[in-house]
Amino acid sequence: MAFGALAVGLTVGFLLAEPTSLRPDYTNSSVPLGVLLIAMIGAMVSFVVALSLRKPEAAWWAATSAMTAPAVLLMIASAGMGTWFPWCAGAVCAPLIAMAVCLRHEQPEPAAEDTDAGPARGARRASVVVAAVALVVSAFSGAGMEDVDYSGTWTNREHGVTLTLSGSSGGRSSYTLTSGTCSEAADWTLDYPQMSTSVQVWLLRDSGTTRCIPGPDSIRLHVVGGTVAGPVLSTNGPSGVSWHLTRE
Repeated sequence: MAFGALAVGLTVGFLLAEPTSLRPDYTNSSVPLGVLLIAMIGAMVSFVVALSLRKPEAAWWAATSAMTAPAVLLMIASAGMGTWFPWCAGAVCAPLIAMAVCLRHEQPEPAAEDTDAGPARGARRASVVVAAVALVVSAFSGAGMEDVDYSGTWTNREHGVTLTLSGSSGGRSSYTLTSGTCSEAADWTLDYPQMSTSVQVWLLRDSGTTRCIPGPDSIRLHVVGGTVAGPVLSTNGPSGVSWHLTRE
């Protein structure tokens, strides 16, 4: 029962989570983070207690809990809060409940004798494997703005704007911006040094550049959402209203 809840909760939760989100939503995350930290520490302590009491079943579930909690913690850091979290919360609770029941009711294992056998042992060991895999996945699945490739074609269909950025290796590259029948071309660059929390794209227009969008010589675009694979850029239009551009 506990193994099924663990496996289903982590699988569905991690599939719903988006660890490459560029603007994770951390609203109302302080309480879950605190509870998960307490659960992780409690599981570690319980693991030591279960070993000292020679209760192997409880020890297996404690080890599972000790890895499941930090796996979910890391996913919150990467993906923020969302519909995925209740599934993972259930996955965290399942081994904790099983551990508490075993600590209370499991009979101590006689010295030099292995009584932890049968199908139940297989489920407990499988739970540890599932928790370990979840911990690895959450640790290495996250990505940030430094991983975004800004080259390509970006569009704002509402205002009929298309922006094409050529590839950049850190210096200046060229861009072409079209709006209706107007087309302008100049250079673009990323801010330097790149800040993982505030990467900006600058369109550098000189005095002789045709300007399809009225404004200053340098137009700033910044990331406002999306994922590493599908980021969303924003800039201020002529009327001061934000224009969002998505990559095709």
